[in-house]
Amino acid sequence: MNAVEKKLLFIVNPRAGKTKSRAPLFDAVSIFSKAGYLVRVAETRRHGDATELAERFGGDFNLVVCHGGDGTLNEAVSGLMQLPPADRPPLGYIPGGTVNDVAKTLGLSLDPILAAQDIVTGREFPIDIGAFGKDRWFVYVAAFGLFTGVSYQTPQEDKQVLGRLAYFLHGVKALGEVKPIHARVEFENQALELDVLDGLVCSTTSVGGVLALDSLGISLNDGQSELLLVRDIKNLIDFNNVSTALLKSDFRENENIVSKKVRRVHFTFDTPVDWSLDGEYGGTVTDVEIVNHQRAVNIIVPR
Repeated sequence: MNAVEKKLLFIVNPRAGKTKSRAPLFDAVSIFSKAGYLVRVAETRRHGDATELAERFGGDFNLVVCHGGDGTLNEAVSGLMQLPPADRPPLGYIPGGTVNDVAKTLGLSLDPILAAQDIVTGREFPIDIGAFGKDRWFVYVAAFGLFTGVSYQTPQEDKQVLGRLAYFLHGVKALGEVKPIHARVEFENQALELDVLDGLVCSTTSVGGVLALDSLGISLNDGQSELLLVRDIKNLIDFNNVSTALLKSDFRENENIVSKKVRRVHFTFDTPVDWSLDGEYGGTVTDVEIVNHQRAVNIIVPR
């Protein structure tokens, strides 16, 4: 690579979000070019393309930028994580999804033009990346149980601040549609065996556009993830307590919710359990270890 030439790989998911207008993306390319970058645009056509592009070409570029939803960001990060740490370029993110949890936590603009301007004038900010087993990665949340089927399959306009999750808990329990998941959870020299309705390992202050976790003191680069487990709810009193905790984001005082800081956590289930990684299907497992890789990727944030 020419030492004085700056090269930018722009990975675009053309199906992300509700708008199909390409005009803001052309403007973004213009902003990158005026900042001195030679831009290569690569559109994704199927699931996994962003990962392949970031892994195959990322090391040849000074900067990788991705446009799409949280799933596209997950794929780009997953590709960069296949590279040696010294070869990983910084990552710019132009949010284009409907949830955009990471963008909200980092203070990234949801306007493509402003986001592009922030990328060329911003600063690098190292973030932790979670490893799900041996070959999967997530940026902000790994989830199982109710949450895998609530916020990410719900229209954005239906997601109320309280508590689409609380509403869903009540509805499915009444109908008997959801059974608790028996799990053994090991972390920090501790072990729990419990029936779980919902489990999260997360690193953002917003999850799925539903849960606001600001009060938990979550950091994106302290080497720790937040473990949240909602125990099986036995009666209306427990349900009300959990709903109140969700409303107030006050999980540490509720006996029905386990909330812990972890660097590593191991889950064992009696039967295969579906997981969601950053809002996308993450596979079905009976045994998985989740590890926080501290400050593994540098993302560009506004100054």
